[in-house]
Amino acid sequence: MKLVDLQGVSLNYGRIQALDEVSFQLEAGETLGLLGENGAGKTTCLRILAGLLLPDRGRVRISGVDLYPEPQRLARRLGFMPTGLPPDQRVTETLDLRARLCGFSGKRRAAEVERLVTLCQAGDFAHRFNGTLSTGMRQRVALAWALCGEPDLILLDEPSFGLDPRQQVTLREIIAAAARKSAVIVSSHGLDELARIAGRFLVLHHGRVLHDGPAPGPLLEFFLDLTGTAGESDSLVESTAGGVS
Repeated sequence: MKLVDLQGVSLNYGRIQALDEVSFQLEAGETLGLLGENGAGKTTCLRILAGLLLPDRGRVRISGVDLYPEPQRLARRLGFMPTGLPPDQRVTETLDLRARLCGFSGKRRAAEVERLVTLCQAGDFAHRFNGTLSTGMRQRVALAWALCGEPDLILLDEPSFGLDPRQQVTLREIIAAAARKSAVIVSSHGLDELARIAGRFLVLHHGRVLHDGPAPGPLLEFFLDLTGTAGESDSLVESTAGGVS
């Protein structure tokens, strides 16, 4: 049984096709790099997997259980990076909230918050308000949120944004440790960094899957060649369609 199983997932925003028949599977212990140009459907895919967006068509299963129409049933088994943090909460308060949402209580909750603070190297600013943090600090808190409770599936959107080189090395170590038990999906425009994190890559283009597997060469060159060829094919189709009355 696959930990993650997407079959024919599609979603439209009005007339815009955000995802078009996306299918892939993922095992525990795998780290998948999610690639695509702006508007390719990466964030939409992650939000569907996080239980935040209901697809128009298709099926999403986590550990053999259908995620929709009741994603709250699997909420504790999904870890995702929030796009924003409450500015008037302290870091420890934010992580304490997450620990409560993941079912921790009493001493176990306090221990989990302490583990997350240590894991993501947030000790120096753990008692500061989120609104006073730098971009890199906020990213580490968001990462800690995603890792709470060691979820089955961890979804990371641009996790290295704002991190200095030393923190990026630590991030790779954290993801590698998490992937021993969980499936991890990482979306990033930093292809050099992504190539160090993942060994398998899913490339989206206009909401469709262009590639699923290892990169047969340097990731950046492969991505540019692949999406450039796809863009030329799309232009040809549109030009041909436009000539038919």
